[in-house]
Order: sequence, then structure tokens, then C-alpha cells
Amino acid sequence: MLGLWSFGPALVPLLGEENFLACYLSSGVLSSFGGMLIRLATTATAPSLGASGSVLYLASITALIYPATQFTIIFFPFVSFPAPQVLMGIVALDITGLLMRWRRFDHGAHLAAVATGVTFVGWGADLITKYQRWVILQWRKVRKQIRG
Repeated sequence: MLGLWSFGPALVPLLGEENFLACYLSSGVLSSFGGMLIRLATTATAPSLGASGSVLYLASITALIYPATQFTIIFFPFVSFPAPQVLMGIVALDITGLLMRWRRFDHGAHLAAVATGVTFVGWGADLITKYQRWVILQWRKVRKQIRG
């Protein structure tokens, strides 16, 4: 909840309440799915709780959209780091965790969450906006036909 509270105020005005909730929930599903695929490919057995992928997704899109943002790690509240560097550090840690077969965290889900964030910032937001406009146009056509 702390991660959601930390990144929500910056992203809700940008995405809107509904899109923020949809992004948060779907990122949890996509990161869990990515983690399962990597576990299947590597025959690793790591527990997965799911929430960390969603929070890391929010952190990644925050770091990519607002690169001047400073992240403070809860255990070091007196030191701030540039958001893109924190994101690269987390990716490096998770890649190392996969290669070294660390089983404490679901590193595959974390990498899938970052990949989902990069995809959303790079291409996904435009595709979602186009799809939403298409759905609204279709709805208006159907509504117009019903009203006559």
C-alpha cells in the first residue's frame, strides 16, 4: 500500500482514475504471468505474491514519464536517488537474481513488470487511447441506431 500511495498522486492526474486502476490491476496480472513463464523456462520455484509487480510497474512508468523524480528507499530515508537509476538498479538486481537462481523474490515477475511499464510508456498509452476512442465511436453508432 505504501508503494501505491507513493506513486498514485503523480499518476492518477495523468492517467485518470479509471485508467490508473486498470493499469494497476492489469500490470499485476501481466507481471505474474511473466513470472510464471520465466519460472517454467528455468524450472525455478519461487513464491509470487503479485503486488510487488504492480508496484514496480507504477515505479517504472513514474521513472520513465518523470525522469527528474527522486526516489527515496524506505530503509535509507535520508538519501534520494534519481528514478531512472533506481529503476536500472532494480533491473540489474533482478537479472542477477535470475542468473544466480536467488529464490527470495520473483525476479521474473519484476522484470515483466518493468517490461510492461516500458511498453506502456513507449507504445501502450497511444494504443489504449486509440482503442478507447474506437469503442466510444462504436457505442455512439449503436446508440444512434437504437434511438433511430
